[in-house]
Amino acid sequence: MAETGPGSVDLHHTLSVNHDDLEYFANVQLNNFLRELAADPGYKAMLAFGGAEAGEFTALLTGHAATFPAAGNVKANFGALAKGLAADLKKAGLQMTDAQLEILKTLEIMDAAHEEAMTAAEMMLILNKVVSSAPTKSG
Repeated sequence: MAETGPGSVDLHHTLSVNHDDLEYFANVQLNNFLRELAADPGYKAMLAFGGAEAGEFTALLTGHAATFPAAGNVKANFGALAKGLAADLKKAGLQMTDAQLEILKTLEIMDAAHEEAMTAAEMMLILNKVVSSAPTKSG
């Protein structure tokens, strides 16, 4: 029977992520997401409505208060929603960019560590030299 962890998670299954997976995620998937987000018309419109960036759509036309009494409230509430959503979307985009940079830094560290790491065989050669050069104890 499988051992279970918190939340009844099966602890016998593991997730393995290698260098190529991380590199693909950072350079392709995150990059595509950020590029598609920046080009999305809805995203651009919400940033413009929220005042985060200049754009084509900066005002919601709700009609006249005489024919639609709630026009002012709709406009004000939508403006507040757009401003909050624009700020959140900008923050999410910046966090994704930061994540991309952190993954790339991690890959650089992994590459450097891999180049500097000794194999078990290299370690044994060094230890054999140390042991063979040590003076013997006389009884």
